[in-house]
Amino acid sequence: MIDLTQVLTFSEAAEKWGLANGNTLRKAVERKRFHSDEIRKSGDVWLTTYQAMLRVFGQPRQSEIIISMEQMYQLVSKIIYKDEKAQKELQTIFDKIDETIINHKTVTVIASSQQPESIIMIIKSENDVEVLKKRVERYISSISV
Repeated sequence: MIDLTQVLTFSEAAEKWGLANGNTLRKAVERKRFHSDEIRKSGDVWLTTYQAMLRVFGQPRQSEIIISMEQMYQLVSKIIYKDEKAQKELQTIFDKIDETIINHKTVTVIASSQQPESIIMIIKSENDVEVLKKRVERYISSISV
């Protein structure tokens, strides 16, 4: 099965790798830096994969803080069972994210510590924080106790 979390638009990839914009990636396509099976144009949108970006551009840019979704989901699972320490830890994570955004810095959310190259999202604004919170809320609502 294809893991769509590993597929990026050129704009998303440019943002995660700290490139000016998708044009940088289009130039790389023109220069044949990508293999033909690493890119695809769907309508007006170019797509690529994390693996292709890692091969062509190396590791994504470093962020001020890195948060693991796996760690957040583990805390949420504990919170379901009324673990107050986990609740405080999760709140500390969100406070740290809020502080980072207020200081105009970025937060990188990765899948897990074992897969640091698998970036789920880059948080740069309060809207991005809300998207992350909604994702966590969806996870909470999916858990049946």
